Amino acid sequence: MTSNDTFRLLILNDSRDETERLISMLRNSGRPSRAQHVESEEALVKLLQEQEWDLLIGLDTTTNITVSAAIKQIKRLGKDIPVILLTDNEGTPPIIAGLKIGACDVVRLDEDQHLLLVIARELQNHHYRQQQRVADRRVEEAELRSQHLLDSSRDAIAYIQDGMCLYVNESFAECFGYADKDDIECMPLIDMVADSDQGKVKAFLKDFTLKGEDSEGSQLEFLGVSEDRAHIDISVNVSRATYDKEPCIAFIHRIKASANSEALAEQIHQIKQQDLVTGLFNRQYFLSKLQWAISDVDHHSHSLLVLEIDNFESKVQASMGMAGTDMVLGELGSLLREQFNADEVIARFGDNAFAVLLQSTAADLALKKAQSLCEIVDGRIIEVDGKTIHVTFSVGVALINETSCSVEKVIDQAQAAVNDVRAAHGSEGIGDGAKLFEPNVTDEEVGTSAANMGELVTGAIKHNNFRLLYQPIISLRGSEEEYYEVLLRLLNDKNEEISPDNFMSTAVEMGTVTKIDRWVILESIKQLTERRTRDDKSHLIVNISRQSLCDESLVPWLAVAFKTAKLSPDSLVFQIPEDDVTCHLNAAKVFSKGIRAMAGRVSISRFGCALNPMNTLEHVDVEFVKVDGSFTRDIQDNGESPETLTKLIQELHQREKTTVVPFVENASVLASLWQAGVHYIQGYYLQAPTSAMNYDFDTES
Repeated sequence: MTSNDTFRLLILNDSRDETERLISMLRNSGRPSRAQHVESEEALVKLLQEQEWDLLIGLDTTTNITVSAAIKQIKRLGKDIPVILLTDNEGTPPIIAGLKIGACDVVRLDEDQHLLLVIARELQNHHYRQQQRVADRRVEEAELRSQHLLDSSRDAIAYIQDGMCLYVNESFAECFGYADKDDIECMPLIDMVADSDQGKVKAFLKDFTLKGEDSEGSQLEFLGVSEDRAHIDISVNVSRATYDKEPCIAFIHRIKASANSEALAEQIHQIKQQDLVTGLFNRQYFLSKLQWAISDVDHHSHSLLVLEIDNFESKVQASMGMAGTDMVLGELGSLLREQFNADEVIARFGDNAFAVLLQSTAADLALKKAQSLCEIVDGRIIEVDGKTIHVTFSVGVALINETSCSVEKVIDQAQAAVNDVRAAHGSEGIGDGAKLFEPNVTDEEVGTSAANMGELVTGAIKHNNFRLLYQPIISLRGSEEEYYEVLLRLLNDKNEEISPDNFMSTAVEMGTVTKIDRWVILESIKQLTERRTRDDKSHLIVNISRQSLCDESLVPWLAVAFKTAKLSPDSLVFQIPEDDVTCHLNAAKVFSKGIRAMAGRVSISRFGCALNPMNTLEHVDVEFVKVDGSFTRDIQDNGESPETLTKLIQELHQREKTTVVPFVENASVLASLWQAGVHYIQGYYLQAPTSAMNYDFDTES
């Protein structure tokens, strides 16, 4: 982009005079713009969905629509629009605050020359990002076309790496009598060569590799062996190639076409596009259309809907059987065809999932369509062979626009939205709703700056605008005790949850952390007291802040609270992070001693990151130790050996501590944790935090 190119500009400013001055300054400096003065959040959303924009400039004191709210909407709609924040305040605090909410830079209101340089830089960066995305899309299109040509080629093609078949197409498989190319992939090439020619082929491959570039254009003839052990004469052109970013050797065996091969190929092509159970398009065809939609973003924006059937295995398959399940899927496929136009691509996307590509559809319309579809499906009773079933959908909506550079990214976004729908519902495996994918942003980015975060905290304390979530902690050793960790969330004016990571620092500055801790404790005691009347065995683990740890009045207050509620102190476990314990060792020692004196229990969390973690246990009397989540992540995500975690667990067991391992996100780590002797585990693989203590511990016994 050159300095003379006209750029599209959004301006947030309560003063129309200042807006006009800014536009005039840009014009006089040789920066022509097509500017739009934004006066409300609704107007901004409409503008973002109707046009593409290059830049947003906003004043930090704007009240009609705040800059932080604008950034939230830009992120929600998946737009790449740099934001420059103007301020009339001096010093670094407004700069830090602006960068935290997501602005790319902060400029003093009267420093026009500085502003012009920042505008030039951000427009250039924006242009480079656009070029990068276009290049990424073209590369992916080229790779997809190449893969399609390989898959559909009449010639038998194979890529060989280290003597193994890295890739073969269907023609190559058919040439050797195999029904499926997957039967050959990863098979040693030598297994498809007759014994009499194996030495010849080995020598050729060795010589081909040693010759390097001089070996191009070679030919090899050998006697092949089909799946039924019949001999076949094979003649291949051999060349160097790269497949899936891996260097390899290409084998191409020319096959003569028969007279009716084109008609047959067309029939096969049609069959390959269709899902036989539902009559809809299949996943492979849908992915090709999704790739087209990404290629078309320079002209139109599109939307992807991923629709997953709730509780598919436990409800549909278990009650209807295999044949009945296929009929249910067929009914749902017919229902989907009734709801969408002919130009909207509908496909069976997985065992329990469908996908829809909505062409030239804005975000709000796509979400409304998804919500309407959920209501229609929810109101339909499906009957199969005299049996009826009621199903619901969880629908994730992802936008396909100028920031979309790959099929995988768009699908991941829609799937993340599906997961959010189910997490919000609170019942395992059920969503029965729709959600637009929104990138993970901090609470500062969604409009909770230091000032209004303070207002939120004050209001939450005054009006109990907090919410407690509960995540189960499961025994691996058959213990009958049931534990939940209590997790705190603050609710903003839209009833959206804000995590403590984003509001506790403000609460610390305001000196209100101890009040919040005591609110959590009282609510936890209240919940347990009610459950004890139903002979419930639940125990709660409550997190204590550094400020409460150092509050000498907390332990006496707890004694009164337990006595008033007529609740045993051992029903609550008070949990303190390791770094707080090491920084305030004397206070932690006094606190744990006081809790143990009233027959209560203490836990250390995030354990194992100190230089000498075991030294802490020599001074502070705790019963539970929850190791830091990084140990689990290293095993699950990075493929590291569990030896370090196992050794830590063994040292804790030698000190007779009850161990808890958090962040268990999949089954792969369970065997290692069991062998290490871990007592309890916690994580999303078992259950995400929910607003109710509803985990069925009996299933784990």
